[in-house]
Amino acid sequence: MLLPTALYSRLAGAPGAAEPLPVERNPAAGAAPFLFTPRLVRFPRDHEFFEDGDVQRHLYLQDMLTQVSETPEKSMVPEFTCQVAGCCQVFAALEDYQHHYHMSHGNTCSLCSRAFPSGHLLDVHILEWHDSLFQILAQRQDMYQCLVEGCPEKFRTSQDRKDHMVRLHLYPADFRFDKPKTNRGPAMPAAADPPARALKDDSDAMEICSEPAAPPPCRRTYSHSCLPGAIFHSCLDIGL
Repeated sequence: MLLPTALYSRLAGAPGAAEPLPVERNPAAGAAPFLFTPRLVRFPRDHEFFEDGDVQRHLYLQDMLTQVSETPEKSMVPEFTCQVAGCCQVFAALEDYQHHYHMSHGNTCSLCSRAFPSGHLLDVHILEWHDSLFQILAQRQDMYQCLVEGCPEKFRTSQDRKDHMVRLHLYPADFRFDKPKTNRGPAMPAAADPPARALKDDSDAMEICSEPAAPPPCRRTYSHSCLPGAIFHSCLDIGL
């Protein structure tokens, strides 16, 4: 750090050779060597007194600009698809895949395959949708808990919970958590319809006799090997 010219000359030169320092002793101070009256001294902007500070400031700003200009390099990997069965999302970076997996597959219900953005919402969904005792308990006490994690409020119905979230937590008015999932399964074939369609009125039914029908007459067949020899030859003589 450079010293002012007057101070440097005062220290380097012989006593009395340089101009006095820009300070004045207080006459009331007496002979005390360390008491003096301060005086305002103004240095110009380009004074050498500020040289070290300018250098440090320049290096600091240069280092800050270097850090801002440097962007983190993404891992260069070939494009790949999501490993979850049925998901065809394609990714070019591992960070994008991790974000997709956490949002779409990290908190998925194993019973109905619905995905939720947090584990808290998944737990509430399983309790309200797949717990057989929930509806029984909901008739006796408040069971619909607030969907905001950390809020301990519970309500008697889902509509009361929705009003609470819209009013207190500023959720949108069209927010639906208990919206039923649409059934996209194949339609039942016509053969699986109930047999009521095939039923007709009694007036159109055919009358059926209660007595069993007589069996058809049996047709007797004869074989030459079954006839006695005398009868067989007599038949030949007659021309049968």
